[in-house]
Amino acid sequence: MRLDYFSEEELIQVHEASLEMLKNTGIHTISERFKKVLLENGCREENDRILFTQDIIEKALKTVPKQFKIYGRDPRYVVEMGLHKAYAQTCVGTPSIMDLETGKKRDCLVKDLGDFCRLADALENIDLISPVFPRDVPQEGIVTIETITMLCNSTKPLRICAESSHEMKSIIQVLITAAGGKEKLQEQPLAYIEVSSISPLEYGLHPAEALVDIVEAGLPLGVIPCPMMGSTGPMTLVGCVAMHNAEILAGVVASQMIRPGHPVIMSPRVTFMDMRSGLGLWAMPEMGLAAAASTQLARYYGIPVTATGFSGASKIADGQSSYEHLYNALMPALIGTDILAAAGSLDNCLTSCFAMLVVDDELSSVIKRTMKKNEITEEKLAVAVVDEVIRSKSNFLEHTHTRKALRAGELWIPRLSDRQPFEKWELNGEKVEEKAKRIAKELLSTHQVEPVSQEVNAEFKRITEQVYKQA
Repeated sequence: MRLDYFSEEELIQVHEASLEMLKNTGIHTISERFKKVLLENGCREENDRILFTQDIIEKALKTVPKQFKIYGRDPRYVVEMGLHKAYAQTCVGTPSIMDLETGKKRDCLVKDLGDFCRLADALENIDLISPVFPRDVPQEGIVTIETITMLCNSTKPLRICAESSHEMKSIIQVLITAAGGKEKLQEQPLAYIEVSSISPLEYGLHPAEALVDIVEAGLPLGVIPCPMMGSTGPMTLVGCVAMHNAEILAGVVASQMIRPGHPVIMSPRVTFMDMRSGLGLWAMPEMGLAAAASTQLARYYGIPVTATGFSGASKIADGQSSYEHLYNALMPALIGTDILAAAGSLDNCLTSCFAMLVVDDELSSVIKRTMKKNEITEEKLAVAVVDEVIRSKSNFLEHTHTRKALRAGELWIPRLSDRQPFEKWELNGEKVEEKAKRIAKELLSTHQVEPVSQEVNAEFKRITEQVYKQA
């Protein structure tokens, strides 16, 4: 199933608006490395801003791969980018977590990161792992420790967000160690690494430098600015989407200048401000609408894309968080996103929640069922079956066609949602958030992750000790 947010004419209008911004306003950066890449490949500097040309942008868009893969430590887990499968990914960078025992919000710890990764590893419909933001580790080496912790507690593909450029060497070394060598990592990347430029149209030192490092290392790059409508971007949705698109395209173009054909991901994250409180919101409907709009632009370019998806303003795992997450995820999924991020998040992506991750696993399952291509065959159309049942004065319940289709998975079967008659449900009266919490506890007590080898673990320990010494 595929839908469009823009008409073809509207899509071209937004695309051209983005190009006008890059050609006339341009971007600013204080990174000499990044600036050198752009200027040596045809961009020009005017009033301390880097301006692009139509030819430069179009040339770069032609070399971006339309498809590539990201791999887990376990070969069963492969994410196929560019096929619009709406894979689910956990939320990155949440500084707080809902304690599974007390139900109270508190600071994330590195133990929580390990537990959250193990739960995500156990959930069938969570496909990629991103880190929560542990407060009890040296912040100068936080992403290095996050990467090691994720690799030790999951065998699924990873998403890493580069906090600063000075960590890139150690992050890449961790991934090389886990993959078994630099060439093996480039052939089967265990992660994609994202950089977040600063809105409006600013490539800060660390994002710009990290972008160059990621591309030179041959690892898939994600570009993820986060403008806020009415604050760091235009108040109009299409205006903010157009500016955001320009910000992402600048990173895409730079990646192709460094290494034509390098795999890159567009990661739109248009948020908005509650003008009454000043809060930054990742809520519905604007979050889902903007994600749908940006996803269609990425589809127009033929570039793999992620969207926030599982986000909302609710502070706990409840009815509000469920309908917010489903709306914000389903909108870009129907347009054709590759990844839906932020699974397990609450409170505008500031808090992670074990129970919400279980809920989002179920939402991911139903979204994938929605996106699944429905093959039209003679057997599925069942013309002969209808005729046979009517002529024999029989019924569909006892027909072999019903049993065969049921066993083939024609009906979606929930793990979390309750479908019992009211009288049976009433015996326990368990609410969905209570059941999700119970399932999370059960999985954390039973799920075992395939450990890394002794050699890899020893190298991880050495790198971790080095991070603490340098703190």
